Amino acid sequence: MEIKAKLSKVHSEISQINMLMEKNESGISQVGDQVKIQVTKLEASSPDMKTQLCLADKQDLTLQQEQQRSSGKEHISLVSLTDLVLTTVASLKDSDNANEAATTTLAAILEDHRAEMKEKVSDIVDGIYLQINNVPEGSARRAALRVVCSLAEEYPEEVVSSLLRHSLPCDSNAAELWKGLCRNLEINAKVMWQLLRELKQRPQLQEGSCSSGDGASLTPLAATRALSEMLTIYVCIGAMRGFYPQLFLALLTQVHYLVNLPGYSEVTRRECGQQNRLTTANHVSCAVEALKALLIRDRKETVLPWMEKVGGWDLLSSAEGYLEGVLLLARTMVTHASHHLSGLLANTIPNLRTEDEEKTLTAMAFFAGLLRSKSVTKLLPKRTILGRLEEWRIDPRPTVRWLSLHGLGNMALHRQKVKQLQALLPAILVGLNETHERLVREAITALGSILRHHRDRVNISSICVRIVKTLRPFLDDPRDKVRSSAIGLFGNLLSGLNLKSKSIMQEQVLSSLVPLLLHLHDQDWEVVESCEWTLARCNDFMGWKLLEEIFTMAHYDNQQALCKVCKHLVQRYSGRVHEFLSQSQHYLKSGQAPVRRVASMFTALSDSLRDPEPSVCSVASVSIQQVKQVSENRAVTSVLISLRRLFCCVTSQNREKPLYEDSPFKRKRWLELQDSKIA
Repeated sequence: MEIKAKLSKVHSEISQINMLMEKNESGISQVGDQVKIQVTKLEASSPDMKTQLCLADKQDLTLQQEQQRSSGKEHISLVSLTDLVLTTVASLKDSDNANEAATTTLAAILEDHRAEMKEKVSDIVDGIYLQINNVPEGSARRAALRVVCSLAEEYPEEVVSSLLRHSLPCDSNAAELWKGLCRNLEINAKVMWQLLRELKQRPQLQEGSCSSGDGASLTPLAATRALSEMLTIYVCIGAMRGFYPQLFLALLTQVHYLVNLPGYSEVTRRECGQQNRLTTANHVSCAVEALKALLIRDRKETVLPWMEKVGGWDLLSSAEGYLEGVLLLARTMVTHASHHLSGLLANTIPNLRTEDEEKTLTAMAFFAGLLRSKSVTKLLPKRTILGRLEEWRIDPRPTVRWLSLHGLGNMALHRQKVKQLQALLPAILVGLNETHERLVREAITALGSILRHHRDRVNISSICVRIVKTLRPFLDDPRDKVRSSAIGLFGNLLSGLNLKSKSIMQEQVLSSLVPLLLHLHDQDWEVVESCEWTLARCNDFMGWKLLEEIFTMAHYDNQQALCKVCKHLVQRYSGRVHEFLSQSQHYLKSGQAPVRRVASMFTALSDSLRDPEPSVCSVASVSIQQVKQVSENRAVTSVLISLRRLFCCVTSQNREKPLYEDSPFKRKRWLELQDSKIA
C-alpha cells in the first residue's frame, strides 16, 4: 500500500507537468526533476523496489482502466497512458538507474496496453520523434526505438503514416526511427509493405501551381526517402527481396511521375521559380538513388557502372530521355539480374493497360526491354507477345509505336528460323515510312540487329535483298541521324550473302555509289564516318582495291584520290557512266555546298557558275573546260579518256595548276577547324 501511495503521488505530479505544458513551459523541467528524484529514492530504498514499482504501476493502470471503462471514460485513460509513455521516454536521458526504471516501465506498459493505443499512436510517435535526439545512444535509445517497433508490430499503417509526416526532408531523427524499424525482422516487412503502398501513388500538385511543396501530395516522396534510409541497413534484405519486383517498378514509375512535373524540364518557364525546379530535381535524384540502393542491396552492383557508362541514369532523370533510360535498365536487368525477370514480368503486365499514362508507358518500355531475354519470351506465348506489339504498332501515339518497334527488334534477336524472321520483317519495315525521326531510326536499328545476330546462324540473303531495296531512299534523307544510320546499315547488308543474292546486291551497290561518294563530303561528321565505313565494305564486296583512296577522300578533298577512284569506275563500268552523271546532277541542288562542289566534279552545268558558293563555281569552271576538250577530240579511243576527264575533272598529277588562286582541292574545313582548336 505504501508503494501504491507513492506511485499515486508520482502520477499526480505527472498531471501537473501536463498542465504546465499548456500554461508555463518553464516549470516543466522543475517538476520533472522532482519526479525523477523521487523515483530514484524509491529505487534506492529497496533492491526490489524497481520491480515492485513496475508491478504496482501495472496494477494501478489496470484498475484505473477498468474503472474508467465502467464509467464510460476510456478516452481519458488513453490520454493518461500516452502521457505516461512520453514522460517515461523523456526520462531516458537521465542517469542509468532512471533509464533502467523507465525501460522496465515502458516494457510493462507496452506488454499490457499496446492493443489499446491505436488512437494515440500518432501522438506517441510524434513525441518520440521530437525527443529521440536527446536520448543517449545505447540501451536508452534502443528502449525508445523499441516503443515505436512495438507499436508498428500492432499498428504498422498508423506508425508509417505518422513517421512519413516527418520524412520530407528526412532529418536525423526520422532516419533513426526508420532504421530502428528496419532492424526488427518481424516488423520491417510490414513497414516496407506500407511504404510500397505509398510509392504506388502519384505526387499531386495544385492546379495552376508549379510548386512541388505547397498543396501537393508529398507522401510518395516521403516514402521514397524513408525507403532509402531503410535500404542502408543490411537487415532489410529479407523483406526487400520479398517485395523486390514491386519496389523496383514502383520506384521506376515514381521517377516518371517526377520528371513530368511542371517546371522540371522546362527551364525557361517564367511562372516556375528556380527553387521549385531545384526541389523537384532533388526528389528525382532521391528516387534514382533509392533505385540504385535497391540494386546494391540485391548485390547487383555491376548494373550501376554499366548504366553510368551508357548514360542511363542521366536519361532516366530527364523527361525527354526517360523511356530510353528504362529500355537500357531493362536490358541491364536481363544481363545481370535474370533471377528477377519472371517477377518483374508478372508485375509489369497488369500495368500495360491502365488510365495512368506514366505508369502505362513505364510498363510498356520495361516490357519491350525484357523481350530481349529468351527466358521471358518463353513465359508468354509468342502469339500473345506479337499480338500486343501489333496493337502498339497501330496506336495513334508515336511513343507507343516506337516501343513496338523496339520490342519487335528484341524479338528478332532470338534464335529462330528464317520464316519466323521474315514474319517479323514487314512490321519493322513499316517503321521506315514513319514521319517521326525516332521511329525511323528505331526501325533501322532493329533491322541492323537482325543482321548482326543472325548472319552466322541462318541464310538471310533474301532478307538482306528485301531490306536494301527499301533502304535506298534513306541514303539521301534530309535528317542527319537517319541518313547516317541508313548508310551504316547499307554496309552491314553486304556480308553473309549467297551467290545468287550477290549479283543482285552488286547492282544495288552500283546504283547507290554516287550518293555514297558524294556524302563523303557531308557536313555531318557521323554521315562521313558511315560513308567511309560502308564504302570500305563496298570495296571488299566488289573487289575494287580502292581502300586507301576511300580513306583519303573521307579526310581530304584530294584531287589524286578522286581521280583514281573515278578512273577505276569508268574503266570497269563504262556502260554506267551516263547513269553516274545523271545521278550527280540531282546533287547540284543540294543544300550543302561541299556536296554541290563535289557533284560539279561529276558533271558540268552552266548553272553551277552562278552558285553562291565560290568553290562550286571554281570546280564548275574546270569541269566546263574538260567538256570542251571532250568535244574537240573525235577519236573513239579518246572518247573514254575524255569521259574519264569529265568524270574526274583531272587526269594525272601533271595536270596544270588551275588559273584561280584558291584551289577547291584542299583539306576539309572540319579538319581545319579541329586543327585550329588543337593549336
